[in-house]
Amino acid sequence: MQRCFQNIVAGISLLSLLVGAFLLTAPLCADDLTDAIDRVTQTSDLLISTQKKERAIASIRNGLQYDTLEALLRQGVTAKKEDIAKLRDHYIETIPDFPKKTRVTAEQIRQALEKWVQSLPSQDLKQILEQLKKGAPDFTPITGEQVTKTRKALDVALTNMTAFLNAGEVEFDWKEQLQWDLLQEELEKDKPNLGRMQASLNGFYGADVVGLERPEFTNVRTTLRAYMNAMFFKTNPNSKAMYEAQIGNLITALDNYTAQANNDTAWQVGRIIGWLDRAAQASDVQQQIRYHFYQPNIYLHVSQNLISAGELMEVDETQPLKTEVKGLEVVGEARLRGQISFQIAESQEKATLRVILDGTAISRNVAQKSGVTVVTRGTTTLQATKLVGFDGDGFSTEPAQAEATTKLELDSIEGPSSTHESIAKTKFIKTRSENEKGASAIAVESVTSKMDAQVLDLLANVIDGYQDKVRNPLIRRGGFPVNVNSTSTADYIRLNMLQTGRYQLASPTEPPALNKGTDVALRLHESFIRNFTEVVLGGVELTDEKLVEHMTDLGAEVPEELRTGKGKKSWAITFSNTQPISVSFRDNQLEIAIQGKQFRDGAKVINDRIRIAATYNVLKTDEGMQLLREGDVNVQFIGKQSLTVGQVAMKTVMSKKFNAFFKDDIVGKGGIPLPGNWASAGNLILQQIVSDNGWLMLSYNLGKGAPAE
Repeated sequence: MQRCFQNIVAGISLLSLLVGAFLLTAPLCADDLTDAIDRVTQTSDLLISTQKKERAIASIRNGLQYDTLEALLRQGVTAKKEDIAKLRDHYIETIPDFPKKTRVTAEQIRQALEKWVQSLPSQDLKQILEQLKKGAPDFTPITGEQVTKTRKALDVALTNMTAFLNAGEVEFDWKEQLQWDLLQEELEKDKPNLGRMQASLNGFYGADVVGLERPEFTNVRTTLRAYMNAMFFKTNPNSKAMYEAQIGNLITALDNYTAQANNDTAWQVGRIIGWLDRAAQASDVQQQIRYHFYQPNIYLHVSQNLISAGELMEVDETQPLKTEVKGLEVVGEARLRGQISFQIAESQEKATLRVILDGTAISRNVAQKSGVTVVTRGTTTLQATKLVGFDGDGFSTEPAQAEATTKLELDSIEGPSSTHESIAKTKFIKTRSENEKGASAIAVESVTSKMDAQVLDLLANVIDGYQDKVRNPLIRRGGFPVNVNSTSTADYIRLNMLQTGRYQLASPTEPPALNKGTDVALRLHESFIRNFTEVVLGGVELTDEKLVEHMTDLGAEVPEELRTGKGKKSWAITFSNTQPISVSFRDNQLEIAIQGKQFRDGAKVINDRIRIAATYNVLKTDEGMQLLREGDVNVQFIGKQSLTVGQVAMKTVMSKKFNAFFKDDIVGKGGIPLPGNWASAGNLILQQIVSDNGWLMLSYNLGKGAPAE
């Protein structure tokens, strides 16, 4: 059945392709919010776990809207205040109708929901700004007790990490990676050298060091950073002046943002909020502002219509049979013919796809005993299903399930005499029903065990690829999404993520609405690109050879100005650590900008910050979409009023190369072709394209079209 299950994985890979195309932690606020969410979780779990009767559990889940409650808990700190308040109000109306024992715990859930509501801000950005102008929160010096508290937390994390490392669970030289001797030396001092400790802290961020994603390391990373920050602001005599300057910067940035919202001012606000978090100042202001920029910033949507549009995958396999029935050996062979299809399974916990095998197995079975040979033919109709799910933790599967029905027919009997043959025939008829059940059970066991083993085996690359190339490297970089929420209904798979960090903000608004019946859609907020690329590209060097390699892998044409080889001067960009790539989606325009901190042209190197940006008008045409560039690519030396001869030369080189990279007219016609078994279903035809209010929305429906250009 190996080929059969390769087809299964091909179908799952379509979903992975659509997810992967768009998928390439910092807490929201103070402890009272996370404490409230934890309390809701604990009390709601307690209420269900103490029930002994299924009827009581069903009554509670239905009456207290547990599906809604669990959905809010999955959203966590991103849940909307009005949704939490609505559920709380439902509890106020509903709780009195329950028995007394249930009312006690249900009331505890309601109180936790109330605390959750109260923990969320009630002011909008303009009100927050006006409050800051009237009077910012007073500077609060870091106390010795706070330093001691962070040190105790660090010591606990270090103890746990060293116990783990001493057990020999990692393969890399962790003492060198973490600058262990240096860290130990500084921790023994009353006034450690924070610059030297930073070298150790940097070692905990190793995107390519397998193992650093484990909590034993990330807990030390978090507590070490907190201790260093506490020590810095406790001992720095300028802490108050720095705080006052940051509050002034925050007022200016909020003024600019509320006057004209854009990517750059949102980024500036995020940097200041991150500084306040680091300095443990103005926690209420942090909480209130971050709350307004804490909506998911990428949404993906795939329909059942698309998933089921591909050609059904054919199964045609023959395998030998050998079994034993009441001490009698039966041998033969079976031919399984069928089809594989895919169906979205309803799940509010994770996006789930049901893999379905519908087939018929025809078998020829031979049994011999006492000189009598009995040949039978079996026809088994079966359906096997296996669920494959995806959430932030990765891919998961559930044991395969199957149903089978077998019909046995007598083909021939040969024996030493007609009496022997008659006895054998009578016995076949008498035991046929029992043997049919046994054959069905064998078929179920066979197909489910193979489905489990081979799907897991063939999905290994998908599962490991997500863990090894996406999730774990992002954790090691400190940039895994704060929230990944995936769900599925009978009609759609939906995925949204909140990508943000300590010095970052996410979306302040919900995404644009989709047309009904959309087959595939991407809704992307400009903050996602800004935040994600700071994690994965900050400080990374992009050479001409790597760029050409990436463009070739994507099937893009490499312009003459970007080609490498004999007679071509090499060049490279080292991305800035802040906003290495940023976008702006406003007024039906799309601006994309690359920001570097070092540029190389042959042997010449310039260590200046340069921003390279192109602006496109976004148009929907009858044949698809068109991106029409406004003017030339803008190459700007940041903060430079006049340029040296070398800088002018570098600007000329970069202008030439990136005018070729950012084409002046990008046209898509005929839609996007689909791979594999979906190729004959048609192309994805553009239905909506919106670039406004910080959001880019692309939605497609399945349809026929000319080949894409």
